[in-house]
Amino acid sequence: MELNRAYRAPISRWFCGVVFALAHFLLSPVSGRAQELDKLVIGHSNQRNDIAALWLPKELGLFRKHGIDATIVLITGGARMTQAMLSGSAPMAFTGATPVVTAVGGGADSVLILGINNKLTYDIWAKADIKKPEDLKGKTVGISGFGSSSHVASFLMLQHFNLDEKRDKISFVAIGDEPTRAQAVLAGRIDATLMDASISSQIRGKGPTYLGNLEQLGVPFVNNALVTTRAFLKERGKTAEAVVRAIVEANGFILNPANRGTVTNIIAKNLRLLGDDAKLAYDDLIPKVERKPYPNLDAIKATIKIMGDRNPKIAQLKTEDIVDTSILRRLDQSGFIR
Repeated sequence: MELNRAYRAPISRWFCGVVFALAHFLLSPVSGRAQELDKLVIGHSNQRNDIAALWLPKELGLFRKHGIDATIVLITGGARMTQAMLSGSAPMAFTGATPVVTAVGGGADSVLILGINNKLTYDIWAKADIKKPEDLKGKTVGISGFGSSSHVASFLMLQHFNLDEKRDKISFVAIGDEPTRAQAVLAGRIDATLMDASISSQIRGKGPTYLGNLEQLGVPFVNNALVTTRAFLKERGKTAEAVVRAIVEANGFILNPANRGTVTNIIAKNLRLLGDDAKLAYDDLIPKVERKPYPNLDAIKATIKIMGDRNPKIAQLKTEDIVDTSILRRLDQSGFIR
């Protein structure tokens, strides 16, 4: 009897200790345990090599490292992507500065927080019977949508070639994203279009005429950016910062030459490229990537000027109406970006 009581006493103390420890674990703040990942849909409006800044943090686990369970979705066209962002179905997105300027000019809540690609990198392609820029008179130019980045870039192209859409009777047709526009040129449904160099492999050597690359113009242009709403930054600021951290970390990975093989493979898989085309897509990407991806403010001003000439409400906008770099600036000042 005494032996049983002596035996039960340490068991009872052990059991109570376990119960106490379990209760403490269950009732303790989340920070004391493994944090639940924050689910987030991130969209992108085009399919080209600079989307690697989303693909890499997803596939390398960088989003999860920073507490984000990210779902990456393609929503073609800057206007549709912006609508999805404003509706909250994809509250953060990659798209150009042009849709953001259009949205803000119309009174919507949209803001650009990272400059993913601050270069005007479009190649110019036309049907085989168009041999020089002057041959674009009276022709149709395919764009992703009206008010899109490809639309504004097409205006810049015409200006560079001393062409005018009204005087020279050049019309714009909304076709879709760059791969779709490439196929439209090949099929003869449009006469010319712009597409990123990483997409040009779909059309190069198949008959169409190459008329040059817009980067040669030296015009500042935010061709791709991380965008969201100011409401999202206020309500889910930690989530937005985690996404920025993952993308900045991915940029550092991309720019490390030792990671060339991994980066090339991820681009090739997502763009369905093989061999030399995949290598060219990697080589084309590197000059676009910035270790500190601040948006080019001169490019924002230029976009406001071009669009403002056609829309008085946009003409009244300032860069601070379009851009908020507070998260990136805070990370930069903290030493996170090396």
